[in-house]
Amino acid sequence: MPTLLLRRFALAATLVLFSAFARSAEILLYDGKQNNLPQNQPWLVYMDDSLLNPPAPPQNVVAGTGVRMNTSGAGAAGYFNHWYFFNWFPVNSSFPALNPADGFNLSFQLQIHAENHSSHNRAGFSVILLGMDVLGIELGFWENRIWAQSGPSFTQAEYVKDFDTTPKLIDYELLILNSKYFLLADGIEILTGLTRDYSPASPLPDPYDTPNMLYLGDNTGSARADFTLGSILLRTGPFDLPALVPAPAPYALLLPAVAWLARRRTRLSACPTSGPCQPPRSLQARHHTRSGQGTQRGSDA
Repeated sequence: MPTLLLRRFALAATLVLFSAFARSAEILLYDGKQNNLPQNQPWLVYMDDSLLNPPAPPQNVVAGTGVRMNTSGAGAAGYFNHWYFFNWFPVNSSFPALNPADGFNLSFQLQIHAENHSSHNRAGFSVILLGMDVLGIELGFWENRIWAQSGPSFTQAEYVKDFDTTPKLIDYELLILNSKYFLLADGIEILTGLTRDYSPASPLPDPYDTPNMLYLGDNTGSARADFTLGSILLRTGPFDLPALVPAPAPYALLLPAVAWLARRRTRLSACPTSGPCQPPRSLQARHHTRSGQGTQRGSDA
């Protein structure tokens, strides 16, 4: 009888862990090593406003790395996971629902070579990540600052000051979990805050009221950037904090030893061995961020 109970216990533990990890997904949205453009792969589409603001900016493949784009002297341009035809539709119907309760994590490689802006509230490169509830975050990237858009008023909110985005391709991770976002650079948390509702009051279709929306590029006529964008990886949860790895299901709390071992193994193999990302280190203590790189609020230029 004890042997039978142990076997049932082991089977139950296996099923619990399987159900926890089965909900998670990992999608390489853009593999920069393939030596082509993001729109040549299945998940993203390129859009610009060259019909209204010609010319279209050049897109140049950087061998083994990704794509380099320069929007100086051109209009806004970037990469969506939705395309527009009287409304917004997913480029790939297999794109997962981004549930903030489970969490989702966007990893991307980015180097800002140069950026200029005519408005304190605009950036030459932005990333937008919205969940299935259309809540999310838009981050703007300057040469020396990364900052969050406040909401529908689109003014500069929290930021990380004196952060150099120019010297190399930086591995960024943007995690949304419940009502908060966390931005990491090379595994170090540099910015955090609440997610926003950017939905406009207009009834017309808009990317900001599109569930599961993703954008990377220049989305404004008030700023320009020369940037290299490398591989882009999306992972869905369930996630746990402080480690950016899928967490066991709540039932696994009844199995602390099994859950602990599973989480350790997952942390060691969070990124594919042949993929573009590096396994993220644990979130560093938020009270010990590096000087000049802590989460701040302000309106200084």
